[in-house]
Amino acid sequence: MIIRKVTKEDTPKVIKLITAILQQEFGKEAKAYPQLDLYTIEHAYGGERDAFFVAEKDGQIVGTAAIKEDDKNTALLRRVFVDPKHRRKGYGRNLVNKAVDFCKKHGYRNIFFRGTNRMETALQLCMNMGFTEKERIDVEDFQIITCNLNLHNHNHNNHSHKHA
Repeated sequence: MIIRKVTKEDTPKVIKLITAILQQEFGKEAKAYPQLDLYTIEHAYGGERDAFFVAEKDGQIVGTAAIKEDDKNTALLRRVFVDPKHRRKGYGRNLVNKAVDFCKKHGYRNIFFRGTNRMETALQLCMNMGFTEKERIDVEDFQIITCNLNLHNHNHNNHSHKHA
């Protein structure tokens, strides 16, 4: 398993992976989430405090996670997707870990993740990694859930996730 920053060459594979997952699993949400950032990944996530990570296996992109600067103290965790065939194998956890480490290195104090109640895998992963739910907003027939990880209080020892 390789976790690395995205390259320009990855863009078509990333678009294909995320679009396929959105269409198969999240048709309604796809309308609510414009995909424009994916077509210009290196621009959309090109800031000094932005990052777009991919998980690669045998030359295939099997997962993604991105960080976008919101303000000096706050980062947005976005685009947490893992190919259905590669779920439950640690890709998501490693991607989010990489994103969290990036945020720590760049002096962020908070990371926010927004997903819908149907994005159970990504939400569960974030919760398991210490994120806490902040709010739920009803949108038509799904909910948008905002979770937060406070890096100020976050233990730097990654083995501290034993609290249930």
